[in-house]
Amino acid sequence: MSELPFKAVAVDVDGTFENDNKEYNHEMFGEILYRLHKHGAHFIIASGRPAGRLNDDFGDFIDSVDFAADNGAVLVRDGKIIRTTCFSKKCILNLIDYFRLRYPGAVKTLLVSGVKHSYFLKSTPPPFKRSHHYFYPNSIEIDDFSQIPSDDQYTKVTVDYPSKVRHELEYGFNSRSMEKIHVTTSGWNYMDIIPQGVNKATGLKEFLAYLDVPRSELIAFGDGENDIEMLKLAGFSYAMENGQDSVKKIAKFIAPSNNDNGVFKVLNKYLNEANN
Repeated sequence: MSELPFKAVAVDVDGTFENDNKEYNHEMFGEILYRLHKHGAHFIIASGRPAGRLNDDFGDFIDSVDFAADNGAVLVRDGKIIRTTCFSKKCILNLIDYFRLRYPGAVKTLLVSGVKHSYFLKSTPPPFKRSHHYFYPNSIEIDDFSQIPSDDQYTKVTVDYPSKVRHELEYGFNSRSMEKIHVTTSGWNYMDIIPQGVNKATGLKEFLAYLDVPRSELIAFGDGENDIEMLKLAGFSYAMENGQDSVKKIAKFIAPSNNDNGVFKVLNKYLNEANN
């Protein structure tokens, strides 16, 4: 049995690891994990989803995978949070006030992601409520964002609004705030707003240092703009066939689509070659 050319795997979830029905083959994943672990390789889920959602998604494998959740703002190892990078409550409320001033239509879809709970307005339209409750299973509906508690840790704000304004939003808010934001998108109209300097790559660097794995031995898969830093970090970078053009341009390779088990097919190819 020869060696794999990588010792760590990082995968995005939506549009990459899961298909469009938000499903993946658990049996196939278990087999691949077993084979990867025989080679001493580690598996990291790098997602914009919060840790609570990922715990539900990967409950069968919780002892075998690590999480870089909320686009790298929350790191989870062995089922426990080992680091969070947070906004202050004051910054969150200032950001919401800025939305009300510049992009008032966005507030009705806005969700504040905390470590304990996530929060959105009771007045949120039903389709967004369903989405929020799915992706943020610990979410709470409130009358006004001033009601978010002071004892939670706020890692991300997500909002359904045309992402073409993300650079304008980031520059405009940062020009008036001591706490800086970074605005990214995972596709569609959703914008994720996280602390400046945080992205999936920063979270992965911490995991790689802990695991003593060089970036040249990281293989990463993604489809959206919030995956770009991660793909630039990895020695082996794969954009999904269904991914955004901007992502395909920076990736070294293209994987089959998320609806065609693209991640599994690529990993199995490497594993089969290593077993020859």
